[in-house]
Amino acid sequence: MKKITTFWNYFQKNEQEILNAILLGINTDEVFSQLTKKLDYVSKRISFVIKAPLTINDKFLIIFTGGGYRKLFPKIIAFEEQAPTLKHFTAQAFIKPLQDATKYKNGTDEPCICKNYEIKISEIQIALLDYNIATKHIKINLYLPDYNELKHFEDLKSNIDWIVMQIVGEITFRIHIKKIKLNQMSLDDSGLLSLIELPDFIEYLYKINSRKKTRKI
Repeated sequence: MKKITTFWNYFQKNEQEILNAILLGINTDEVFSQLTKKLDYVSKRISFVIKAPLTINDKFLIIFTGGGYRKLFPKIIAFEEQAPTLKHFTAQAFIKPLQDATKYKNGTDEPCICKNYEIKISEIQIALLDYNIATKHIKINLYLPDYNELKHFEDLKSNIDWIVMQIVGEITFRIHIKKIKLNQMSLDDSGLLSLIELPDFIEYLYKINSRKKTRKI
């Protein structure tokens, strides 16, 4: 993992410059272009997300992700394990499951800003399309209120995958989500679940299957 060490050496040396790019907008494009280039030396399929601190005592969080691609897991884990002690940043391997879903459940969430459109997570609904008991893979129908207007955007599918991944977490997404089929929301939404309920639904299916396997006759 020598290339990862090289990445962190660069990051640590330029930490203040990276912070200035985020907070002050100084040379932002150039700074992140260089940071992405250094990351590409490790793998072109690994990307990062930087999240702002929740409190003044917290650090910026740099999250390394491979979009759930299993072969990248060792490298992504190594990014966290090999991270040096930084003054303003801390490293995290993988996108973790959403911890606080309150605003999504009560509909007070702000829309996710994509390149040319917005999507509000609390308005997305789902239904089970298929569940493979042996592999634990699920296929879901996902319903968007404005799908008919958005379906011509090439990045819609990748943005939806990203949204779902942020809700269930990168590991669960890779293990359990086999297919997401996009649909226009119908006037009759009976029997549909809110997307934010997907983690609980996956856990429910898993537990139901486990009980069936251990049942004695």
